Parts: sequence; C-alpha cells; structure tokens
Amino acid sequence: MTPHQIRLFIQRFVPRKIMIYGLHRRSHGVWPNFLEQRTFSEKIASRILHPQKIYGPLTDKFFVREYVRQRIGSEYLTRLYDVVSREDDIDFDNLPSSFAMKATHGSGWVKLITDKTLTDSSEIVDAAASWLKMKYSKINLERHYDYIPPMIVFEELLTLRGELADDFKIHCFEKGGNRRQIVQVHTGRFTDHRVNLFDRDWSPIDVNHWHSRKDPSSIHKPDNLDELLRVAAELSRGFNYVRVDLYNIDGRIVFGELTFTPGAAKDKFNPPEMDSVWGTYFDSDEIYYRKK
Repeated sequence: MTPHQIRLFIQRFVPRKIMIYGLHRRSHGVWPNFLEQRTFSEKIASRILHPQKIYGPLTDKFFVREYVRQRIGSEYLTRLYDVVSREDDIDFDNLPSSFAMKATHGSGWVKLITDKTLTDSSEIVDAAASWLKMKYSKINLERHYDYIPPMIVFEELLTLRGELADDFKIHCFEKGGNRRQIVQVHTGRFTDHRVNLFDRDWSPIDVNHWHSRKDPSSIHKPDNLDELLRVAAELSRGFNYVRVDLYNIDGRIVFGELTFTPGAAKDKFNPPEMDSVWGTYFDSDEIYYRKK
C-alpha cells in the first residue's frame, strides 16, 4: 500500500480529531492544547479541526481570483489560459509554449511546463485525471478543501530572466486592532531550497521555519517592499491570520494564493520557542470570529 492508501485506511477507523492530535505530537513532540492554543501550530491545528467556511472559497485557486480582482485589481493576477473540470476537456494544442498547471482543490498539485514541445500531452491529462479524483482533505485532514470544486487551471508561468521567480510569502497577523507582517522569502526552490524571514523593515529574523536559511545579506530588499506589504495587508484585511503568497518580477507584483493552514500545522520552528512567540501575534479563531 502507498502512504496515501495507508492513511485512507487508518481514517476509516480513527476519528479525525485523534489523527490531528497524533500528527501534532509526531511533528512537534508535544500534544496540542486546543483549549488554550498558546502556540502558532496549535492555533493552525485547531483551525484545521474547525475551519471557517470562508477558508474554502479563498483557498480555491480559481475562485480566489475574483476576490483579488475586487480587493486590489486584476492587474495583480496571472494570465489565465484555461480552466477545466474534466481531463477530457484539456486542449493541449491551444495552450502556450510555457504554463503552470494547478489543481484548484489541493496544495502541491502543480506542474510547471517550460516548453510544451518537450512534454507528452498524455502526461498532462494523466496528472489532471489523478488530481480530479482525489480529496485533498484526506491527505492532511484540512477540511476546508472539501468546499472547493475540483478543477484544473492553466495559467502564466512566472519566470524572471529565464528562472522560476522567487516567491514572497507574507504572514499577516492581527490582534486587538494591531497588525504585524513577516516576510518569508523562498530561494532556490528546485536547487538549494532555503527560507529566510524578515520583518517589515527587512531586518532578518533569527529563526528557521520549515527549511534552513541562507546568508540574509545575499537577499536584497525589494525596491517595492512597501507595495508588497500594502497588497498583502489589503488581501488579509478581515482575518486574524493568513499567509499571502506573492511574486515580484522586476517590480511587477503577482498574486499566488492565500494560505490559511500553512504546512498543515506541521512545520517546525528552530528555536522551538518561536512557535509560542508567533502564537502571541493573533487571537485564536474561536476568539477572533466570536468578536466580529
């Protein structure tokens, strides 16, 4: 049996809440405290257990485009080439020479095609067929993905001088009317993947989250950092926490996605106490949305 098949088998007998407890214990070495929710990981895990309904539509890689269009304008969106709900509807011949193929209802279901003449169309169709049959919530238990209609989108491949563009994932927190942003920069995603964190003033944050860091002095502050932060702030308005993923291509800011449960609450902090520090940056969903 594959790992996915094993997990599906286990889910037939083990309650979802118990599985979330167990995954948290395996990832962080402690049982989660869903009553107090003092850490970032506990708050995200609780969100996985009891998601707000709005998380589904705004995680949908097709539907969220309308949200972005209304909030900040269509100029921040990628060019959309096609969207299909059946693999048989894919028109490979009419797609451009390069494109990104993504499933609307999952995370990581992506194929980046730099030259379609080097790609067999059956490879695209087979990938789409596989994704369309799967329920992402069965992988990481993130139930809000169940609210997303399964579709495949074909959109612009974002490159910079022949290389895949680096992305800026901006963590947006809100507590008591005070907002905070942390910029997470990914470099070398397909070669030597590193993740660095910076505050709003581009001062490095001394923490590893998910991946090890590179020398922060080698990562230059974007000339349009203020605009990146403004766009992220506008898209995150009304939420206690969301990660806004953006691309910056020679000053052109392009929206990637909204992420409400990053890493399915499994990503570790080093040093571990930063998990508690980030937990102070926003109220739990139970508190925040009860006040609204």
